Amino acid sequence: MTAKPLFTINEPVFALHQGKTYKAKILESKLDEEINEWQYYIHYDGWNKKWDTWAQADVLQKRTEKTEELFNKMNVATKKSDSRKSSGSKSNNKRSTITQSDIASQMQLSAADDSHDSNSTSTTSKENNKRARKRQRTDSIEKLKTFENKVVIEIKLPDEIKNYLSHDWNLINNEHKLLTIPCQPSVEEITNLYRQSKANKQKAAEAEHTIHFSESIITYFDTALSTMLLYAVERPQYKQLQESHGIGDKAQPSTIYGIIHLLRLMSQLGSILAYSPLEQTEVDFLLGHIDDFNRFLEKNIKSWTNDDDYQSNSVSQTE
Repeated sequence: MTAKPLFTINEPVFALHQGKTYKAKILESKLDEEINEWQYYIHYDGWNKKWDTWAQADVLQKRTEKTEELFNKMNVATKKSDSRKSSGSKSNNKRSTITQSDIASQMQLSAADDSHDSNSTSTTSKENNKRARKRQRTDSIEKLKTFENKVVIEIKLPDEIKNYLSHDWNLINNEHKLLTIPCQPSVEEITNLYRQSKANKQKAAEAEHTIHFSESIITYFDTALSTMLLYAVERPQYKQLQESHGIGDKAQPSTIYGIIHLLRLMSQLGSILAYSPLEQTEVDFLLGHIDDFNRFLEKNIKSWTNDDDYQSNSVSQTE
């Protein structure tokens, strides 16, 4: 089945490139028939047209009221961080304050780093573009591995969660299964249940912290899903869900995906937190709640998962 374009000509978007988010506009689009994926020729707002480039959908985001707000907050945080850097830092290892939206943005950008080349032109051959994309993704993985080796935030997962993750990997990669999406309960519903479980046990200030933590988990999940939490065999399913459920536009991944993908997030959260320079107080805040949240997941996981939720890996399952 021929893929449908996710963006229209002249549509304003956010483009993720080399660790930063830029405002851009779609100038052209074309279907790469060999891989059944759309490519988009974009112009960066305020930049010379020599920087116009072809980009894939996974490094583009629709400009909505929510994403505009996140973009503006990120810019404020970046300016504050740059200001502190210019005044001099006593230690290269000292963490600077940054907003939740900046963490999420940098995390997604790092995962999708260099997935389009600003020096490519419309005259570049399709074969060269494929080699370039493969090389860029390989470089990105190496950069990620190097970064993770330098900054480690250790999060201990309960053995029960590890067992479910191992079983999930086996079902998908060895038995060629896929989870049926949408899931029940969704990630959003799970975080709401977590908040409700604390409602009668916490004072107002503690409850506010739980709300903040739950919202942070949702933000991390929605940002990381497409770039860090999917196996390669799940990507065609994700693209179908973009079309059928409007993921990234009308709906967020946290309203459709469920416990298994949330467990994948929790298993990588230590590395994800390392993407952005958090203050130690913010790290301690998150770590304290993460341990409690993992215990909550461990307690309820059996009632939220079942092998019957997996079906044969076929296009028909998501239609």
